[in-house]
Amino acid sequence: MKPTLEVLRDGPTSAAVGPPLLLVHGGYFAAWCWENLQPYLADRGYASYAPSLRGHGGSPGIERIDSFRTAEYVADVVSVLETIDEPPVLVGHSMGGGLVQRVLAEHGDRVRGAVLLSSLPPDGFSKGAAFGWLRSGMRPLMQLSKLHRGKLPPDAPDSPETFPYSCFFHGDLPAERLASYGRRMQRESQRAGKELTRRVVRDPGAIRVPITVIAGAEDWFFSPVVAERTARAYGVEPILVPGTGHAAMLDTGWEEVAEHILAFLPRCVTR
Repeated sequence: MKPTLEVLRDGPTSAAVGPPLLLVHGGYFAAWCWENLQPYLADRGYASYAPSLRGHGGSPGIERIDSFRTAEYVADVVSVLETIDEPPVLVGHSMGGGLVQRVLAEHGDRVRGAVLLSSLPPDGFSKGAAFGWLRSGMRPLMQLSKLHRGKLPPDAPDSPETFPYSCFFHGDLPAERLASYGRRMQRESQRAGKELTRRVVRDPGAIRVPITVIAGAEDWFFSPVVAERTARAYGVEPILVPGTGHAAMLDTGWEEVAEHILAFLPRCVTR
């Protein structure tokens, strides 16, 4: 049985100027992570849909999250895709970028285009993706491991000394804003995490919809080298946003990220 997912919707007050967007969050986040982008898009004439994958945000299943597979997350994305009246442009962040690539491979005829944002590369997580991890020291890694397993204390988001903010954010965000993000971040599926160490899509070249690759130039999870590799797999040039970390839709520079997405959308209209 498919779960009833939380889906946050936003859109213009008059007729839309282009295709709708389906926003797919990554690990540790939920639909709320698009809280900057959705109203920004709506003000510029675009409708958007942001689901929380099962076990995330307001969607059911957190008590079983470690058992969820990537195939189930893909099914969640497709279930929302089926409710949208016209083919959307997919936007996938991090793990969500990997899910978007899977949807493109399996349902590309129902999609107008895709934005891979700070995305998992098509060959998976194990191919030297997280170069930043090697130079960050042990504390962020230990904090991230605890976040992944849901083992951080409740007050951990109150301080960068106890929460792995440096893994996700690079810009100089106000402490209270960081804390508001940290309080909503959550554990992630152990099973899905293991599956994402393997190749995400077998043949990226077979995907024929327009694609753009956007990443923060200061991404801790997936360095610019990884963004370049992802872009090369799809025959495009990566867009690197200066001063921005992994959570590019929330970090300093998110407006520039949004403008790059808006600049890409006209390429998807003729699909």
